[in-house]
Amino acid sequence: MGAFLIKDIVLLLRDRSQLMILLVMPFLLIAILGFSLRGIFSGDLEALEMDIALVAEEDEAQAVAAVQSEVDEMGLPQEASQALKQAAESASPQTMLLAMLEDENLGEVMTVNRMGHVQARQSLEEGSIDAVITLPEGFTEDSLRNMLFGTSGGGELELLVADASSIRADVLQSLLEEFVRTVNFEASISRLAGEEATVEVSGGIETITARQPITSFQYYTIGMAVMFVLFVGSTIAGQANLEQKQMVFDRIRLSNRPPLMYLGSKALAAAAIVFVQLTLLFGLSALLFQTFRADSWAFWSGTALISVVLALAVGSLAALMVAITLRLESDAVPAIFSGGVISLMAFIGGSFMPLDGMPEALRAIGNWTPNGAALSAYFSWLLEPDISQLAGPLARIAAVASAFLLMALVLFPRKGAAS
Repeated sequence: MGAFLIKDIVLLLRDRSQLMILLVMPFLLIAILGFSLRGIFSGDLEALEMDIALVAEEDEAQAVAAVQSEVDEMGLPQEASQALKQAAESASPQTMLLAMLEDENLGEVMTVNRMGHVQARQSLEEGSIDAVITLPEGFTEDSLRNMLFGTSGGGELELLVADASSIRADVLQSLLEEFVRTVNFEASISRLAGEEATVEVSGGIETITARQPITSFQYYTIGMAVMFVLFVGSTIAGQANLEQKQMVFDRIRLSNRPPLMYLGSKALAAAAIVFVQLTLLFGLSALLFQTFRADSWAFWSGTALISVVLALAVGSLAALMVAITLRLESDAVPAIFSGGVISLMAFIGGSFMPLDGMPEALRAIGNWTPNGAALSAYFSWLLEPDISQLAGPLARIAAVASAFLLMALVLFPRKGAAS
């Protein structure tokens, strides 16, 4: 088998056009997609639709009444006191926030539901809502005191989103920034105390898991990598077809070599090339685009494990394609696979875009493709380096690889069998 393996690797290294496809093309796509899209996959309004939970941990009326009571205790002239109390009621930041979120122009893309804190957090974890805006206790009072009396500090609202890298999160953040500007403007025209003070509304975005979200470069590096490794299978099958035309395969078959040796050399050659391909793509992306931390040994060790399993799966797929190609004695198999099947597998595997909005059946199928399962494994390890998280995806890859190899052995033409 060693001679077969060396032969297959040397033949592949000599094919410069295939090497360009396997190494240069995915890197170019990573650069183009990473820079141009940056997490934005479409400009349709459907992509902006979001369900938001508004959690008010305070009673707005009581908060306004408390501030108005403080105005009464200040001993101001009745006219000034009345003006301050009216300003407190009309310039309540909670009222202005609701007015903005429930504006008819936003109704096409945004649905706002009032919920309790526990229900909102649970709904966010279940994926039934996209974000939670929380107005904590004291938000209205602190904001109004800052606005009317010029006290230090201001109200703080909290924003919790499921995916901070999504376009929905960007839009919602922009809306809240506009809300801050509106509140400051209202404060400037409502302030009656004569002091330079504006209400400060601050907050931040965090993911539900409190981890850094996946960036566009990370997504497309992994997505393009797991897609282009599939081309190795069609390349190996194309070499087998060439060997058949040159009668090399016939001489090997007449030499009573076991089919497992021939298929094994093809599978191992494909696996070796795939591992090198993944190593170069991840390494160059980390060095040039700072996609991954170069000094994180925990990350790279898990990535290497996933890459080895994926490489063996692609090797098994290459063996299956070789067996079918030799049985049919046609170059149609690698041509069809590289021309259409790979694109289909990449789509249902999530290489082009996340499948969150796709039908459940399509996502289930994608999770059982080698590239889709590997994509899930890479993302799981990137978000949380926990080896237990890899058990499911790696088991699916191994199961599919075993099925490929078994079918390859069954379909491989034996000596004396009809081709």
